[in-house]
Amino acid sequence: MKILMKDLFYIYENSGERVVALRGLDLSVELGECLVIRGPNGSGKSTLVKLLTGYQMPTAGEIFIDGFSISEIDPIRLRRDFVASIDQRGNLIKELNVLENLTLAYSLSGRSNAASSESAARTLADHQISHLSTQSPENLSAGERQYLSLLAAVATDPKVLVADEPSEELDDEAAATVYGLLQSLCSKTVVILVTHDVRADAYASRTVRIREGRISEQWSPGQPEESVVDEFGWKRVHEIPPSAPVKLSASASGLILEVENLQLAYGAKEIFSNISFTGSAGELIVLDSTGGANSGKSSLLRILAGIQDATSGEVTIQGEEVGKLDRASRAQLRGRSISYLPQRASVLERITLGEYLSPLKVDLGRLTTVRMNSPLGNFSGGERARIELLKMIAEAKPILLLDEPTSQLDEKRTLEVIDTLYAFLAAGGLAIVSTRNEHLLGAADQRVIFGKFE
Repeated sequence: MKILMKDLFYIYENSGERVVALRGLDLSVELGECLVIRGPNGSGKSTLVKLLTGYQMPTAGEIFIDGFSISEIDPIRLRRDFVASIDQRGNLIKELNVLENLTLAYSLSGRSNAASSESAARTLADHQISHLSTQSPENLSAGERQYLSLLAAVATDPKVLVADEPSEELDDEAAATVYGLLQSLCSKTVVILVTHDVRADAYASRTVRIREGRISEQWSPGQPEESVVDEFGWKRVHEIPPSAPVKLSASASGLILEVENLQLAYGAKEIFSNISFTGSAGELIVLDSTGGANSGKSSLLRILAGIQDATSGEVTIQGEEVGKLDRASRAQLRGRSISYLPQRASVLERITLGEYLSPLKVDLGRLTTVRMNSPLGNFSGGERARIELLKMIAEAKPILLLDEPTSQLDEKRTLEVIDTLYAFLAAGGLAIVSTRNEHLLGAADQRVIFGKFE
């Protein structure tokens, strides 16, 4: 059994111009392989996922699964019997508990309700997670949700499983568990893993890189990258120039922020306690992900931004105690002093890039020269995340709060964003970042590890 992608093209209209997302892509994947697909933001990865799952059809070329062209398969049957998929959000229905979600997944293969429920219960027992049966997906950790989403995705024994950034929000332990499950599935289904996460390489049987809509390199574990040059060649991506100097819109010097004995609890469940630190101009403070996906890092950022209240403790920003401010005053404080980028930030889909950035001057390299009139919905997820982050930095407020800002970015774009962040710090800004990125962890002036301060 194998999946064959032959001479794939995908062309779409964007502001009256034709954009070629895939240009003659050729790739085959055999049963037993766990293939990792990498590539810069905008290289065609997301388009390829949509083609594989039948949500879009190629402009030219064919995709064959076990000898069948997917263009001849009803899209609903394709996703039920041939191709299962999972993304960073998982595929669980929040209104159903864990057992009910798995039961529903098994029922899609035509089993009776009783047989589906029995199969679901047996699967949970086999994976030693029966204790989660009655839990709502909203009460699970990010790792548990992804693990169960994978079990639900393969309940119908699909021929192909496509996983799109399944580890984006996971700490190392949870990611290892999810990747281990993906690896174990390779014996009975073709696994295609689309990700920026370098941790996935340890579980891959082969890795390929997409660039400019074609396969550009491939390699196997322990082997050097091998360039793949087709008869058409490909065009190199233009380098993005160094970031322009940042000038803060509000004066920032010396001590900017004080956090004293913050504690957060939901009823009897304590999320964190005894968080105390100060932040000064030019400092990078990292909220370390050592504590895991549910340690409270995102909640702490919301408290610092005045969006959420702590159970106890105080946050003081430029002499103002945030806890004593009403809602309108907190909004005014954010307007003049704080730029906050949550993990799931999303810009408006229909306005153009130029409209979104106006009147700020944001240097996005070639994006500013060829795509300023493009609707934001036409950009990849990684491109939108980078646009939003660079817009925040261009606002030049003295405090920048970032929740996993590089999680959707490839290596090249990550380094470009970090370079811009360093320029912000050099101008006297204070950045507080929740991250797993090794460059930011190594450059931190302070690291907050929940329950401990370094």
